[in-house]
Amino acid sequence: MKPSLEALQSAFADAIDDPAADAALAAHLQKAEAGDGIEVVGLLGLYRGNVRAARRAALASAFPVLAQLTGDAYFDALALAYARAHPSRDADLNRFGANLPAFIEGYETDARYAYFGDVARLEWALHVAAFAANCTPIAAAQWQAIGVERLMASRLAVHPACVALESRFAAFGIWRAHRQDDPAQQRWPERVDTPCWTLIVRPQWRPAALAHTQAAHAAFVALQGGATLDEALERAFAIDEHFDFASQWRTWIEASAITGLHDAD
Repeated sequence: MKPSLEALQSAFADAIDDPAADAALAAHLQKAEAGDGIEVVGLLGLYRGNVRAARRAALASAFPVLAQLTGDAYFDALALAYARAHPSRDADLNRFGANLPAFIEGYETDARYAYFGDVARLEWALHVAAFAANCTPIAAAQWQAIGVERLMASRLAVHPACVALESRFAAFGIWRAHRQDDPAQQRWPERVDTPCWTLIVRPQWRPAALAHTQAAHAAFVALQGGATLDEALERAFAIDEHFDFASQWRTWIEASAITGLHDAD
């Protein structure tokens, strides 16, 4: 009895991820009278290599700093293990690495490298930001015309690419040290086991990461959740009574993180 198309496809998929499944695929192909199953399986090795290379390249593109931190051999093994645990369900490999930050936290058991997950999470947020929808912020003159009283009572629109991250480790400092072109600027954080807050933005179509304070992070998360600016600032000042809102507001506007009012007339 000839195997069904579904059975052939399943055997092929299994063999792509695991050479131990080659024999089962050969048996299916011989039953299907598809020629010499053994010869076809031999060619499968070339296809398997191409698939693995494509997956690895997709991950390296999304996680360049993680790849630098781990080294080529480690990253190769990580990519293979990740693909087996989370096979791609989408034809677009740009979405393939979504689960890698959580996966590597379980994959890497050495406490010295527990920060890998936070660095990967930051890099994935940057990667996703590159593909987020666009939004044109209102002009400086329009902000000035709003008035302080109305601004404080308004809910603000946040750029779709923005992500506010809270990390257990110094992910931003580690990432920044590996993104500097000048070796003199490649300074490793004094301590890795310190929390940090990062804002992912995308001014002029170029994703970027900005350092946030805990107070700024709390305010921005509140704004994303629909709070008014006044309510968001209450959360910030509850954390830091010296929170410099004027400076932070300027940073958000210059980075196009805040794009306008939700309740604009």
